[in-house]
Amino acid sequence: MNVRVADAANPAVLIERARSLIPALRERAKQANNDRRLPQETIDDFRRLELTRCLQPAAFGGYGADYRVFSKILRALALGCGSTAWVCGVHGEHNWVVGNFSEAAQRDVWGDNPLAVASASFPPTGAAETAPDGHKLNGKWSFASGSDYAHWFLLAAIVRDNGKPEERMFLVPAGKVELVDDWHVMGLAGTGSKSVVLKDVHVAATHSVSLHELKTGTAPGAQVHRDNPLYRTPRSLTASFSLSSVSVGLAERAVEEFTSITRERRSRGLRVSDFEYIQLTVAEAAAQVEAAVLLVENTIERNVALMASGQPVEAEHLAWTRRNSAYATKLAHSAVKGIFEAAGGTALYASNPLQEIFRDSTAAASHLSLTWQRAALPYGQLKLGQTVDYDAI
Repeated sequence: MNVRVADAANPAVLIERARSLIPALRERAKQANNDRRLPQETIDDFRRLELTRCLQPAAFGGYGADYRVFSKILRALALGCGSTAWVCGVHGEHNWVVGNFSEAAQRDVWGDNPLAVASASFPPTGAAETAPDGHKLNGKWSFASGSDYAHWFLLAAIVRDNGKPEERMFLVPAGKVELVDDWHVMGLAGTGSKSVVLKDVHVAATHSVSLHELKTGTAPGAQVHRDNPLYRTPRSLTASFSLSSVSVGLAERAVEEFTSITRERRSRGLRVSDFEYIQLTVAEAAAQVEAAVLLVENTIERNVALMASGQPVEAEHLAWTRRNSAYATKLAHSAVKGIFEAAGGTALYASNPLQEIFRDSTAAASHLSLTWQRAALPYGQLKLGQTVDYDAI
């Protein structure tokens, strides 16, 4: 498939490009899980079809689109391979995060390579010290998805030597990090979410932003890309949909696979599709998936409209967003779990796609930003009149 320059005016073409990969991704899924990273052919497809450039600033050759398109790209890819959708979600979202940095940093990333992508670890587990014209960075970070193919790394750390501790995000070239091959897991194995180690790495002042700026939509990129509301958007308003969209896509595939397998399946001479509990399982799972899709799409649509209006983003709206993203994930995982259990012993075989979907769905639902108890709490607190720190949502 040749990408035409004219297509750049219509980001929706990226959804169909993602769909075109589904058969190939299903064939490559076993290799991705065995290798614990995506096949090079899949990364080549990302670049050829520009799938990770959906949110990249138009000034650097990206589509400058929003999450209405991006979420559907990820759901489409998840119909083929959960790990592939996850890595595309991470690399694609981080193109937006890089776009929040200074113009100098963005030129460093994309000036010579417009297709450059970044892996990341957002928990501030590292330590940074103020140094001449920047900071000195040390530490170890986990869960850096897509790390094998990243050109840059976004790593959060706490600066403690300027009075009040400050959490900052640092942009570091791949050549300055050490990857630790510790990604041996039950689900999303193909994401290559390895750990990253840095020792006394100097990061220029232009290559860091405060996490508070990312959370409030006030990072330098808001001025660099004034014509795009995405760069005034608090990260909590959209970022979790880079992950929950994958969960929803996996659940959509689970319903598709189960109904396809079960229509003509027989067990001990009986048609499995005649069993009432199978029929009820399909009905409930399909309803859960459709509800999750509607919840994701409606939340994203309202958030895009809010940012386009220029109205301030209140803490309760952020909490509502996180609640919805986590609940969509909860619905999706419940659908997958119900189908997996109804599928019986045949789903235990590695050759059955439902096993892979179940493992990937379980892994995705365990992500800290998607766990229901954690993500829903701020919304409940605010509705009950309690005070919640905006930065904590």
